Amino acid sequence: MNFVLDTKAPHRTQPQPTESTTTQSLELLFKEAKQRERRRRLRWIALSIAVVLLGGVAMRAVYAVGTPASRAASHVPSLATGSSAKVLTCQGGSVTRPRNYIITCADAYTQLTNTHWTHWTTKSAVGTTTFAMNLCNPYCAASKMTNYPNSTVTFSSPLTTKQGSLFSLLTVRYHSGGRLHTFHFSYRGDPSFTK
Repeated sequence: MNFVLDTKAPHRTQPQPTESTTTQSLELLFKEAKQRERRRRLRWIALSIAVVLLGGVAMRAVYAVGTPASRAASHVPSLATGSSAKVLTCQGGSVTRPRNYIITCADAYTQLTNTHWTHWTTKSAVGTTTFAMNLCNPYCAASKMTNYPNSTVTFSSPLTTKQGSLFSLLTVRYHSGGRLHTFHFSYRGDPSFTK
């Protein structure tokens, strides 16, 4: 059997893509890429939720291992009784009736200045002060302290600690923009408040 090659047969070429087929192909590629990205995000979200849930379960198990007495002793100091309570200083000491007092030790962005105490007992302390606060506008390093004179300051919730009776809560009421505002600060997370 002999094969003959016909050189006069029409030459077949690949059809050239038109603009509409190119656009459709690109749209299909973008659609597939979006779907892959969506699936990837959903996997990350599911993984994050699983990690959070497992962490919560692990923390609950660790907390349940301790006895009720040890948990209570390590988390909640008893209420203070006896002589006047003090306030914790940034240097780790304690004072009564401070005239000037830094509230946030890490950055000194909230302070009491020129404070006059009208009441200081074992249960609470009340006075008037100039409340100074860095508003961090436009950012903290470039912002100056803003003073709010004639503010009311209260220390309360004294707890018995290894340093004696210390107030654990501070509340400042100050006026800004014609409105009364309240600033709260808790010392309970400080290591000095463990017995």
